Amino acid sequence: MKDKLPYITSTHFISLIKAYLQGHKTKPEILAETAEILPSSVHNEVSQLLTAAAHSMNDAFYADIVDSIQHTSGTVPTRKGLIHHLEALLQEEITVQELLDWATWYTIEEDQISAGIMDDFAVEYFCLDFLPVYHEQLTETQFHSALQLFKQQAENPLKEKIALALLIETERQHFLYFLRSFLEQPQYVEALDSYLMKKFGMDHNSFPYMDDVMKMSGHPEKMEELLEKARMLA
Repeated sequence: MKDKLPYITSTHFISLIKAYLQGHKTKPEILAETAEILPSSVHNEVSQLLTAAAHSMNDAFYADIVDSIQHTSGTVPTRKGLIHHLEALLQEEITVQELLDWATWYTIEEDQISAGIMDDFAVEYFCLDFLPVYHEQLTETQFHSALQLFKQQAENPLKEKIALALLIETERQHFLYFLRSFLEQPQYVEALDSYLMKKFGMDHNSFPYMDDVMKMSGHPEKMEELLEKARMLA
């Protein structure tokens, strides 16, 4: 293999791995591009496949790859990468499982806080929190809505996080219930804070729709209007 493809360097493999990890290339795209250089392997994860191929060509490639991936940026999912993967899913170029495999390659322990791992807070929430929980029940329509959310000009990552959670019907019901309960009994703000902290990692002071909620004082029936605003799908 070394004699057939002398022009391939570790840099080539590093760029492919980063392209996959960032999401700019899907697994099928990587496999199609590297069909002639990937060795037979029991590994299914793309970065492992590429690393195995690099190691088979040159022992030094492995050290180069590990050093580059560990000490440089550009190895986490990006918004453009997530958009590319969601588009590929909706075009049936990848499966939900392949989307999940890509989105969750960076795993965290149960006692770890995920916030701050990725540059984009909404992308991080989708990849590490939302998708692992709901991927089996998400419909094509919901995936399309998620795609539209990420294509919008990001104005507030907290609002995006809320909008993603509200793609789920049960989450919409919980949203209405706790906000209506607060309007009916504003002295019990602890219950609202408990809900917001558990679901979104914020309290009522950082909840981006708190001003809207306060304006509805005495009119909990208007909460449906806030729900539609928070879904960000207009």
